[in-house]
Amino acid sequence: MTARRPLRAILAGYGQFGCLAFDATRAAGIDIVLVLTHRDRTGEFCWWDSVQERSLSAGIPVLIDDDFRPDSTLSTTLGQLAPDLIISSFYRDILPAHILALPTHGAWNVHPSLLPAYRGRAPINWHLVQGEAQGGLTVHRMVPRVDAGAIIAQVSVEIDPDQDAYGLSWQLLRAGAPFLRQAFSDLAHGTAVERDMPLPLPPAYRGRRPADGRIDWQQSARSIHNLVRAVAPPWPGATAFLNGEWWTVVRTRVVDELACAAPPGTILDRNRIACGSGIIQCLLAVSGSQHPQALPIGSRFTHSQEHSQ
Repeated sequence: MTARRPLRAILAGYGQFGCLAFDATRAAGIDIVLVLTHRDRTGEFCWWDSVQERSLSAGIPVLIDDDFRPDSTLSTTLGQLAPDLIISSFYRDILPAHILALPTHGAWNVHPSLLPAYRGRAPINWHLVQGEAQGGLTVHRMVPRVDAGAIIAQVSVEIDPDQDAYGLSWQLLRAGAPFLRQAFSDLAHGTAVERDMPLPLPPAYRGRRPADGRIDWQQSARSIHNLVRAVAPPWPGATAFLNGEWWTVVRTRVVDELACAAPPGTILDRNRIACGSGIIQCLLAVSGSQHPQALPIGSRFTHSQEHSQ
């Protein structure tokens, strides 16, 4: 009896989740014949392993930030490879329809949410901004509409109310290792079962911008705490203006969720800060001089420089 040849895949991935998919794909007995990845962005703190280095160490060719136009050399190369699968994980570009149509066994994406919730960009951060108690990973078919294709597997994790984005990322990575090995093994053996996402789909989230990290002290203590943990380092951090300079609020905890008599943003004793409703305690804040400092009692944080004038 002739042994069935392993499926051949193109992997499009970046960062630690790209490495996760790379390892799980190979562990499932799928041959990766080409890797697509990105250059690190200037000024970005890269806490993750390199998909490029992992691929080259395994003797797998890599293409970086290439051109997906139908008449491009890359499109021709991918067509000539005739892949059985495309697997994507944290790849920053949207793969066009003519690329998704290439693999005979489909194109599949690893998305860090329980789709259809949190379709789109930056789902890990948006989960925390919105105060979600549960997150997860989804493997779904890629179609031209973003994060809209049929689902073959999901795994959930519980989110602690004080968890930050870095911690949640590693929670998902730990849960994702056995989960993706099984999901990709099902693809390799033809046993994966698809189920359509329920309609209508919720709107896709956009990517987060620096201005999204500015603290609005009129918000509740819980909402501000959620923002702080959503963008805590290695993300850029939540910011507020105080005494002529921008500060980064790195870590907080909710002290009280009831009303506070002091104006929002007022610094109370023990690094506690009044919010629109409730009080947070600032456990770590860094001034514009990049040094952690105690907060001056009686001063007041504002949302922007204009509001302080």
